[in-house]
Formats: sequence, structure tokens, C-alpha cells
Amino acid sequence: SRHVVSESPPAFLADVQSRVCIDRKPLRFCAERLRRMVRTLQLTDLDNLQPVSLLCNFATLVSSYAKGFTVVIEPWEPHAPTVSNPILRLACSDASIAVKPVFQQFQSV
Repeated sequence: SRHVVSESPPAFLADVQSRVCIDRKPLRFCAERLRRMVRTLQLTDLDNLQPVSLLCNFATLVSSYAKGFTVVIEPWEPHAPTVSNPILRLACSDASIAVKPVFQQFQSV
């Protein structure tokens, strides 16, 4: 698409399912599976895994939350609108999701 697209996580996952046949359920555990694999293989150069780790974290989050987030796909480079460089963002639109872990861990904030 030539325009910015925003959609709900379920709509994004339905699109992923139709295009590449990856279901939501395995994506929910993507980040944890990567962490376990890194530990099992005793990998030490984790800098090379940064892009894969980022993708796995995104997959886990987008498949875990059906509400409160929006997937935003920007097809062009922000500073050069003629350069195709798709950017995928997960925007939290419900602040209670972001602060919930803080309130769970601390009695007073």
C-alpha cells in the first residue's frame, strides 16, 4: 500500500494468516521460545540476534493483546517519502495495559 495503514491486532493477524499461513497461537510464545533456544545453544554474541529478538517480541505482543493496541504500517521512510522502507509499529492505545505491571509490583506509585 502507498498509505499508512492502521489495524487492530486481530485484523493484522488475520492478514498474516492469509498471506503466510502463520496462526496466532504459536506467535504468542515466540519471544519465550527464542530465549530458551539462546540459552540451550549457549549463544553469547547476542548483538547479532537483536533484529530477530525485536521481531519475536513484536509477534508475542501483537498475538497476546486483541484490544488496547493498534498495528501501524508506514510504507515510506519518514524523512524521504519517495523511499520505500516499511516501518511496522505496535502502538498502545490503553495506558492501563502499560502501567498494570507497575501497580502489580509496587503497592504505592
